[in-house]
Amino acid sequence: MKKLIPIFGAFAIICVIISTLTAQSKTDTQNVDNTTQATVSQEQKTYMVKSQNGRIVVMCGDELYYRTTTAVSTLPKKDQKILLYGIKAQTLEEVELILRDYCS
Repeated sequence: MKKLIPIFGAFAIICVIISTLTAQSKTDTQNVDNTTQATVSQEQKTYMVKSQNGRIVVMCGDELYYRTTTAVSTLPKKDQKILLYGIKAQTLEEVELILRDYCS
């Protein structure tokens, strides 16, 4: 019986160490997954304010996000050319500022 106590103790310590290492490995994997998801989310949130069919529109990736009623032809030629190539915006706040400049 006295021989079983040290063996059981050693077994318990080994189990605790393995559990700790496994839990740490899972946490590291989750952190990498979260970082990857954040990067993908940031990439998908790039907006482009540009002209399309004679109106100012906001694109999110390849999809139409918002269409204004402002006709591009009412703007100065310089602004029309800028909108032809598009203006990148990283946040909706930036989009709002750009639209205020062109649509007011």
